Amino acid sequence: MGDRLIIGKFCATARGVTFIMNGANHKMDGFSTYPFSIFGNGWERTEPRPDTLPYNGDTVIGNDVWIGYGAVLMPGVHVGDGAIAAAKSVVTSNVLPNTIVGGNPAKGIRQRFADDVIRALLEVAWWHWDSAKITRNLEHILAADLEALQTCR
Repeated sequence: MGDRLIIGKFCATARGVTFIMNGANHKMDGFSTYPFSIFGNGWERTEPRPDTLPYNGDTVIGNDVWIGYGAVLMPGVHVGDGAIAAAKSVVTSNVLPNTIVGGNPAKGIRQRFADDVIRALLEVAWWHWDSAKITRNLEHILAADLEALQTCR
């Protein structure tokens, strides 16, 4: 379908994570969703044109995202920087940065940090630093020392 799976830096995906892409979509406007055309024998005449299939765009996973065991991400979702998708979640819609989601369909459980901290983290964007700068400041990143991150050299 021409869609892409884009995964940011410093992401952790557990075992069994599944990304469903747009190619798995079926036409839903007819009386059947069955893909008759794949069997040939004259049924190929029912092959849908690509522009008639549902298309949700690229699936984009931000930076520093943790996707838990067995989570499923549907076509076209965008998962923000610092977000967490709980184990066995079915992510059907976009996830805001630094938000924890879970369930089927995945719903917001809570934000990881206060709004002002999330804004500051997105401004700092440590995941775009070069490896030397990350190495020098790793303790600040792991200790959630926002003030120190904002003044890092």
